[in-house]
Amino acid sequence: MVAYLDRYLQRPDLYYDQTAALGALLLLDAKLGADHAGRFLTSHGPWQQWVDGPPSKEHEAPDTYREFIGQLCTFADEAASTAPTG
Repeated sequence: MVAYLDRYLQRPDLYYDQTAALGALLLLDAKLGADHAGRFLTSHGPWQQWVDGPPSKEHEAPDTYREFIGQLCTFADEAASTAPTG
């Protein structure tokens, strides 16, 4: 995810999965007690430059993306635990 963000935050003209990648990295940081996402979120850092760059992008606070990825992970965990085995 770090390599992905390093590459695609430099391209403000592209909108792929930057929000999901940042959310996943923030979630992993929270679970592991790390701070790999911090360098992307500095004032005037790569995230802000990507958000501000053309074209205009609707965006949420980075923690919103972390929460969404966490919900997806919870759903996947619950689905896996209730799936019939074969």
